[in-house]
Amino acid sequence: LLQRHGPVRAVAHDLHPDFFSTRFAVELAQALGVPALGVQHHHAHIAAVVAEHRIEGPVIGLALDGVGLGDDGQAWGGELLRLDGASFQRLGHLSPLALPGGDRAAREPWRMAASLLHATDRADQIVPRFGPLVGEPVAAGLRQMLDRGLNCPLTSSAGRWFDAAAGALGLCHHQQDEAQAAMALEQAAARALARRPDLSPLPGAVLHPDGRIDLRQLAVALFDAPDADAAAAGFHLALADALAEALIG
Repeated sequence: LLQRHGPVRAVAHDLHPDFFSTRFAVELAQALGVPALGVQHHHAHIAAVVAEHRIEGPVIGLALDGVGLGDDGQAWGGELLRLDGASFQRLGHLSPLALPGGDRAAREPWRMAASLLHATDRADQIVPRFGPLVGEPVAAGLRQMLDRGLNCPLTSSAGRWFDAAAGALGLCHHQQDEAQAAMALEQAAARALARRPDLSPLPGAVLHPDGRIDLRQLAVALFDAPDADAAAAGFHLALADALAEALIG
């Protein structure tokens, strides 16, 4: 099967060294006696679209997903990239949020909501808001992790921003299935827009000169939103506008 389209000249893999696919690709390349080439996750996403549509020349693309290791060693996931063949330049990205507990934060959206509070100088609200939900010792321990930066890697992941928004609105605190929080947020937004198609984006998104798309002040308003569905719609609309502004700029 591997030789169907001619001899294999190289095997590409994700940059993350702990992925099974990475380890398999390296082992396969060694067995075949060919190079193993690490490719940045979001570069690969956009390059796949470029290849599918046979686009020639440089392109600018958005890649929005859960996680992929960046070439700076941090977790990326909300990326504006300029691609030119095998090279890419990072033009912009969603502002990073801390992942308190590492991968566990991806399964417990309340942790991302707590991270958002911490990132907006509202750390004192973490225990009062989430203590009744997860227990005060757990909430207090997470606040200490964030204060100390202990096991709190940063990520620009769009998926984790959706988790933070869903957690802030009380739509999902623990995920039983992949993307459960993001789907709950989308469903809430769809309900609101079905009732009120003229809903406006929430204010607060900022595009910084260095390319950061800062959603912190936008998203922190979700904690006290009187209508969770309308706020979910406003968040989606504001995010779409901010991404469009970054692309045009």
